[in-house]
Amino acid sequence: MTADEFTTIILFAGFNEVNLPQAAQLVDMQIDGYQVSLVFKATGSAATEYRQFYVAFNSGPTDYSQGVLRLLEKIEFSDGTSTAMIYEVYPYDESL
Repeated sequence: MTADEFTTIILFAGFNEVNLPQAAQLVDMQIDGYQVSLVFKATGSAATEYRQFYVAFNSGPTDYSQGVLRLLEKIEFSDGTSTAMIYEVYPYDESL
């Protein structure tokens, strides 16, 4: 991996598990119609890690089975009636 590399992922409704460069930082969220994309910036590391994101359209989350949800963004689309809530999912700590 070079000095700064950007990775874009497209999210679908429900859980999305993606393999990203380790310690990649979310730098942008792009909306094209009803398509939501996240842009991550990584620096230097070739190591990767799996991360999960959850997208709920027109409702709050309905599935907490994968872990703790942290709201990243609530988007209201231009039609005035549709929303999306985007969360990053942190697995439950099973040692507790």
